[in-house]
Amino acid sequence: MKNKSFAGFASRARSLCIVVVAIFLSAVSAHAGEKVIFRFNENQGFNPNTGLISDSAGNFYGTANGGIGNCSSVYELSPGSNNTYAETILYTFQNCDRSGLYPIGALSVDKSGNLYGAEYGFSAADGSGLVFELTKQTNGTFTYSVLHNFGGNEGGPFGDFAWDSAGNIYGATSHDSTTFNGEVFELSPQPNGTWKETVLYQFPAPNGVGSPSGSVVLDSKGNLYGATYTGLGGSGYTSRGAVYELVPQSSGPWKLILLYNFPLGIGSEYPDSRLTFDARGNLYGSAQGAKYGSVFELSLNSGGAWTETTIHTFTAGKDGANPDGGTLVFDSTGNLWGTTPTGGIGCNRTLCGVVYKLSPQSGGTWTEIIVHPFESASDGSEPDAGLLLDTSGNLYGTTYHGGSRYGYGTVYEITP
Repeated sequence: MKNKSFAGFASRARSLCIVVVAIFLSAVSAHAGEKVIFRFNENQGFNPNTGLISDSAGNFYGTANGGIGNCSSVYELSPGSNNTYAETILYTFQNCDRSGLYPIGALSVDKSGNLYGAEYGFSAADGSGLVFELTKQTNGTFTYSVLHNFGGNEGGPFGDFAWDSAGNIYGATSHDSTTFNGEVFELSPQPNGTWKETVLYQFPAPNGVGSPSGSVVLDSKGNLYGATYTGLGGSGYTSRGAVYELVPQSSGPWKLILLYNFPLGIGSEYPDSRLTFDARGNLYGSAQGAKYGSVFELSLNSGGAWTETTIHTFTAGKDGANPDGGTLVFDSTGNLWGTTPTGGIGCNRTLCGVVYKLSPQSGGTWTEIIVHPFESASDGSEPDAGLLLDTSGNLYGTTYHGGSRYGYGTVYEITP
């Protein structure tokens, strides 16, 4: 299975969903307080393709397509009076055609207000990319600089970086090749202001595990975890993806441990998201298998082995469909929240997508609740970039389409 996340990202320019079709949802439904806090226009960025981050002042940051000169841009949304938000374009990328690099994955922000992100290339040498920093100046403007350029020999980064307490950045790249399927890397700040890259691991692994399907997460011991499209055997026929752990060694590349190999036909196949930990150390993610996609859990049993459980299988029009790589989030009571870009209510035949909640039950099962079904023109459609949870339990996200007559996308808030 080759680079499905980037393929899905590159094909998001779908036809605009304008017509709202009323469909009765037979899934359990709980329409929480949803409101659009910002609608994009054609002048200052549109069709946001990444999720949101926030700073301590309550400002949101993200990236969008289009804008002045038809380039991608980094935007800030600042809270104002009467629950309104004002948009400021912080930086416009200098890439006005498809041969350039485009931002991908969520941004990161440090305590000084500097922003970090990744760009991915869609040129003929597909698989290039870089990591950039937007340094905040005293006058409030931002200066762009490249921390590391992967060129065409390391693959393209996913974004959604992991950070340790020393300020090091961890991430993964993907690349389609029979001999090289991407890598896991570390970027470390140097005293002279530069950043040093260390390649922690290169895929494919000797047992065939390869082609990362998302970035990595860091545990409290400094180990990294991620998912791949290719598992043991490497052919895509005997395995439909894997979850791995990388353990640092005293010298040389990190040690890869295969935690779980997704066999054919179990329901969850081809994991496609960055993984998420719960409070007990279990791992969760979404997958593209089982026709309309699924959510899985990996738990460590008493024998030291990891066990996979498919905790929800989507059923298209009823409860959402085709989770597309957005990172799942846990709230303070152990509920798991996510989005699907299709499924739910109306929007011609492609459907508009949903925000869903999975709640653990006493018998080990999980119950899905449709928190909000999107309806296109009023509130947006195609929410495929995941959610941001604030300290009050509110969730925020973006839709790629919808929100107005012309459908340039939205930023929305969910109040449970």
